Order: sequence, then C-alpha cells, then structure tokens
Amino acid sequence: MRINKEDIRKNSLLYFLSFGHGSKHIFSSSVQVLIPFIKESLSLSGVQIGALASTNSIAAGLINVPAGLLTDLYKKRVGLIISSSAFMLFLGFILVSFLSESNWVVLGFLSFIVLGAGANLWHPPAFAVLSSKYPGKKAYALGVHLSAASAGNALGPLITGSLLSGIVIYKSLSINFEWRELAFLMAILCLILSSIVFLFSAKISIDSAEKLDFKNYFFKAMQSLKRIEVITMVSLHAIRASVHSAFTVYFLIYLKEYLDLTPLSIGFHFSLIGISGVIFTPLWGHISDRVGRLPVITLGMLLTSLFIFLIRFSNSGITLIILLLLLGCVLFAIIPVIAAAAMDYTVPGTEGTSVSLLFAGGAILGSLSPIVAGLLYDLGGFDSVIILTSLLALIGSAVSVFAWIKFK
Repeated sequence: MRINKEDIRKNSLLYFLSFGHGSKHIFSSSVQVLIPFIKESLSLSGVQIGALASTNSIAAGLINVPAGLLTDLYKKRVGLIISSSAFMLFLGFILVSFLSESNWVVLGFLSFIVLGAGANLWHPPAFAVLSSKYPGKKAYALGVHLSAASAGNALGPLITGSLLSGIVIYKSLSINFEWRELAFLMAILCLILSSIVFLFSAKISIDSAEKLDFKNYFFKAMQSLKRIEVITMVSLHAIRASVHSAFTVYFLIYLKEYLDLTPLSIGFHFSLIGISGVIFTPLWGHISDRVGRLPVITLGMLLTSLFIFLIRFSNSGITLIILLLLLGCVLFAIIPVIAAAAMDYTVPGTEGTSVSLLFAGGAILGSLSPIVAGLLYDLGGFDSVIILTSLLALIGSAVSVFAWIKFK
C-alpha cells in the first residue's frame, strides 16, 4: 500500500489534534477506573461518589461556555486553549493524589471540578478548528478526532487496571501503583502533553475572514440559541451524556463490588466500550455525511437502549464482552454526528459556541444522572441503574425520531 505524502500533509492537523485528543482521553478515562478504588478507600456511599461524578459533569459543562466564547473571538489563539485543557488535567490529578478520608469533601469536589473542566475544555476549540479546515467532510473529521478518543478510552482503563494490579517487568521486578501514586503519574504525563500542544499552538487556528466584535458575536450567538434545531441537538446530547455518565460510573463499581474483579479485569471490561468505538466513530460520521444526521442518531440511541438493557441478563463471560463491544459501537460513537448536526444548524461564525452549547447542555442537564443512579444503586443495585439508563436512551431515540420528521 502506497503512502500518499500529500494526503498526510493536508491532514496533518487532523492527525496531530486527534493524537492529542486520544492521549487526553487515556488520562480522563483513567479517572473513571480510579472511582471504585477511591470509593472503597475513602468509605464513600453510592450517593457520595455519585455527587463527585455529578460535580465533574457540571464543571465539564460550564467550562464550555467560556471555551466557546474564546474560540469564536480569538480564532488565531485556539491552540493555547487546547494546551490549557491538558494543563488543567495536570492540576486535577495532583489534587486527586492528595485525597484522604479527612479532606475528601473539599479536595474531592475541587479535584473533580478541575478534572471535568480540563477534560472538556479541549472540545469547542478543537471541533471548531476541524469544522473550519474540513468543511466538506465535517462529520468524518470529527469522527476521526473522536475515534482517537475512543482509542484513548480503550487504552486508559487497560493501562490503569494493569498498573493498579501490578506489571511484571522481569522475574521478580514489577511495577505496582496505589491509586494515589497513579494519579500523580497521570499528572506528570498531562503536563508533558500540555507542553507539546503549547509548542505547536501557533499552527492551530481557525480560518476566518470575518472579524467578530462582541456585539456582532452575541447577536449571532442569540440567533443560534433561538433555533429549535440547535436546542434539539443540545437536548439529545444531554440525554446521551446522562446515559453515559450514569452507566459507566456504576458499571465500574458493580464490577468491583458485585463481581469482585481485579483492577486489570475491571480495566479490560471498561476498555471494550472504547475499542469498538475506534472503528464506528468515524464510520457513523461518514455515513451521516451521506444519509443525514438524524437517521444515524435515532439508530444509535435505540441500539444504546437495547444493549444496556441486555447487559442486565449477562453478568460475566463472553456474553458480557460481546454486549460491551456492541455498546461501544454507539454509546460514545454518535457524539460527532450530534456535534456536526449542531454546527450544521448554527449561524456561521459561531461554531465554537454551538459546540460549547452542546457539551455545556449535555453535561449540566445530565449532571443529575449520577446522583439519581447512585440513589437507585444504593436501594436496588445495578439492575436499577440498567433500567434507568436504558429508558433514558429510549427517550432519546423518540426525540430523535420527532426531530427527523419535523426538520425534513
């Protein structure tokens, strides 16, 4: 197979940002694997750990508002915003490494706020850059970008689980991290990623001949906000985010507390969701560029509901592995399709704002789901969480069908 150097050159920015995005998701996905061990070590209840997860989600949502604003107003400086995303993850992991039973209320919420904000600060500038550079294949470019995220979501849990379980290097020589030590290691790696992006930040910008002032910007942003299509995409992403956050948090806790799996096995099972997303994230994006966004979103939500519901009847073995792989084909993979749809409907020049609205709305409106799921988990176990998230995804499918009909 001959390598097309010209194609690599044209897509070098896409590959660079995607590699960075995948690396960032290795770190951010490791937080979720640490949650069951933090819960056990600090003797937290399901509601308490759910409150931390909700705080993380709210912070991830709120950071999108200034991120979208800065992206649209300072199009030539978006590389600095992306670099700041990894730097905030560095600060968050440092705080996690100092968590204890005596300080978890203050330091726990603070660390999860910083981690949530850092993880989502990446999206508005990166999505707007790719939308600008690849207008004819927008969803595909976003799909490649999020495919790298899926790869990170697959590698992160595996790496985290392996390091918590212990890796044998040679004979009796092994590496075995406690969760606080691993958080410190992740902090150092995030600092390295931030530095690399900072060095290349001058090459990361958004092409635009128009110079937006604040008055013109807010006028256009308000126009986007009034569009029912944009509001619908924000709602769909909110439902998807609610399903994602509630299911993944308590699925990991379920693997530890009910199935009593090792850290490596927990990381392996969680990574399965990301593995299939590597292939299907750009695939869904490519299909939606050809057949439309809403048919793909409808199918993705419906399959998400089905696969989560079926997990209720399979608690171990090859059946669970297959269902997790199938769930990974849709749960995270339809994000670029929803994002591309939001940018399709937004007013030109405010693409960063449309992405910020998408992720802000998704995170904030979906932030209650971990707390509600935590209450259900404490009262009725993981089956109750399964029913909640499956119903939410089914509602998302119904909303998507309604939009499909209305927006024709």
